[in-house]
Amino acid sequence: MTTWCYSVTITVEVMAVTKKARLGLYLEDERIRRQIKVAAAKRGISSTAYCAQAIKERLVRDGETADKADGNKKVLLGRMDSLRRRIGHVGVSAAELIKEGRRR
Repeated sequence: MTTWCYSVTITVEVMAVTKKARLGLYLEDERIRRQIKVAAAKRGISSTAYCAQAIKERLVRDGETADKADGNKKVLLGRMDSLRRRIGHVGVSAAELIKEGRRR
């Protein structure tokens, strides 16, 4: 009678499960989807990552959120510039406006 003994080593990798928000994206036509896939492939990322990056960049540009590196400064300055364009020249220097604002 022969007895066999096997030694088996099992390695288990535990991956952290992160909760991610999900967004369904419906495109107008197949051509746009192909363009996204090509653009993502050129950058070596998934189409999901490409779309997420594009959306984040657009949110920053539209002033809906701030890029962490720039903080809120870029968003606030963009809003101020937009207000200046709409209001136009007010006839008072910025320094005077700041002084008055501090007095209030």
